[in-house]
Amino acid sequence: MAFPPDILDRIRAHFPLSAFIGRFVPLKRAGREHTGLCPFHGEKTPSFTVNDQKQFFHCFGCAAHGDVIEFVKRYERLSYPEAVEKLARDLYWP
Repeated sequence: MAFPPDILDRIRAHFPLSAFIGRFVPLKRAGREHTGLCPFHGEKTPSFTVNDQKQFFHCFGCAAHGDVIEFVKRYERLSYPEAVEKLARDLYWP
């Protein structure tokens, strides 16, 4: 299922990444980025970063990487279309 690019851009722009991910993962500000423990693998030392300017997250431990859609997809174990639909519902019908 293909989604119109303007819808995907609107979803990405609507959700500030650190604020959104911060609902699920405790994050600490570290310069221009936020860091925390990766929710996708067990770790004791933070290797998970969130960059609001570039709108992506990255884990240096397990190589998880992506935008808000990819985060929802991985965190809630959804398909890409399901993650887009969930975020679109939250955007348009909070």
